[in-house]
Amino acid sequence: MPAHQNKYFWDGSENISTRFKVQRIIEYASFPDMINFPFKEFQEGIEEIDPEKLRTSEKRKRFIIMAKPHFSGALSWEEVVEKMIA
Repeated sequence: MPAHQNKYFWDGSENISTRFKVQRIIEYASFPDMINFPFKEFQEGIEEIDPEKLRTSEKRKRFIIMAKPHFSGALSWEEVVEKMIA
């Protein structure tokens, strides 16, 4: 994990699930840090997350709700966003 993202895991990042890491990133990270989180790990973790239960802004929830169906088969954030727009 890049050093700048360690700030979101103040309680440690060992022995925590991918779902938890992704949820923490969605809830606390800046948007640039969120989209720079390792895509494959984000893609794996997002599957288990209910966006409605996230403790984040309504705008970010709406973005995640709109993006979530497009992660399957995508290789990057760019591809997810392209699918959202199409």
